[in-house]
Amino acid sequence: MKITVIIVNYNGESKLIPCIESWIADGGSESDVVVVDNGSVDKSISILENRFLSLRIIRNACNGGFAKAVNQGISQSCQDLVLILNNDAYLVPGAIRALQKCAVEHPTAALIGARLVDQNLRPQNVVAPFPNVWRDFLPRFLQRLFLPRGQIGRLEAEHEPMSVPTLIGAALMVRRSALKRLGLMDEDFFFYLEETEWCYRAHILGFDVLLCPQALVMHELGGTANRYRAASRIEFHRSRLLYARKVEGSLAWFILSIHYYFSSSINLISNALAMALTFFQVSRLRRKTRMYAVVWLWHFSGRPSGWGLPNKCPRSKND
Repeated sequence: MKITVIIVNYNGESKLIPCIESWIADGGSESDVVVVDNGSVDKSISILENRFLSLRIIRNACNGGFAKAVNQGISQSCQDLVLILNNDAYLVPGAIRALQKCAVEHPTAALIGARLVDQNLRPQNVVAPFPNVWRDFLPRFLQRLFLPRGQIGRLEAEHEPMSVPTLIGAALMVRRSALKRLGLMDEDFFFYLEETEWCYRAHILGFDVLLCPQALVMHELGGTANRYRAASRIEFHRSRLLYARKVEGSLAWFILSIHYYFSSSINLISNALAMALTFFQVSRLRRKTRMYAVVWLWHFSGRPSGWGLPNKCPRSKND
């Protein structure tokens, strides 16, 4: 079963070339690479054009979101399997063969994820439970204590493919034949949780969602979130509220809306007090206070759709 790889790019000048080179080094064909650029203003695409001749590039004038870009890439692919790969993710040799093997041996799996590791091959989080409004009130370390094994985390001890609730989407493969029933990614999600909703849909339709631990992918965790801290947090809150409305219902959406407003207020006040008590000398506190101020103001202003990550395509209504 052959694979097309789709890479969504936004100002990934330093990462995009190594990402594609890792695909080719692992035996992937350059002609099976589709790069979807979401309005980058750096030199990543011009560098790409000078380096590779037979891959396909889709250029968007603005940033329409991850899900929309993935769907554009899928429309330009023709292989049995489609690997959605972050531009800051790099295949470890043997990953392509392992993903193909998992797809052949598990024909009911619509979505298959690789094991994510850092640059020292230490495991990263790769699976997660379905979002739940009550779980949003629990710190992550408590979730690790009380959630069943295989519901959240790195799963570093696993060596055989296993069914999981949801997958982190940095290296996520979809079976083309499943798309007729599963459908494409939901483009209402701009950034965050689009793959989670996809996994939810797959389970509802009776497909398997599979972790393929033999396939290793190095991932530079949180690149976008680290560059755009306040904007990324806004996008996460927006996507989490959207998921609640679409999947969990209006009551969950209402509870989460109140929770996010008050938690943003508490975070802003506590960090502002800490900053004042340290006489504004701690740069980390200044950054966090600015971030929480922007997030709080977004909630207070009615969560306008134009806020968040830069260069977004205009939308007609608030999310």
